[in-house]
Amino acid sequence: MTDDPVITVTATVMSGTVVRWHESLQAAENHRPVLSASREGVMTHNDVYLNEIPSEWISAAMQAYEKLRRAPRADMKHLATHRHSVVANGPLVPVEKEASDG
Repeated sequence: MTDDPVITVTATVMSGTVVRWHESLQAAENHRPVLSASREGVMTHNDVYLNEIPSEWISAAMQAYEKLRRAPRADMKHLATHRHSVVANGPLVPVEKEASDG
């Protein structure tokens, strides 16, 4: 598994904000996450063993879960590496990260 996941953040009706980690852009475009975090918890997907997921991804997912557990609609956009360009199912495009001052 790569060290650089494709991360999407989606607002849902039932679960509030959901953060998803994908192995690749193709996996994200095909809605095949490896890991997701919502107010309900952290879940693995697609028969991926927990030991196959980088610990950094798991740690970030646990932190996202803790925040979403307290505020299900919390703004988690800072985690996203990609977003849908137009509509919820439109093509994914990289998120422009603001350059840090300093």
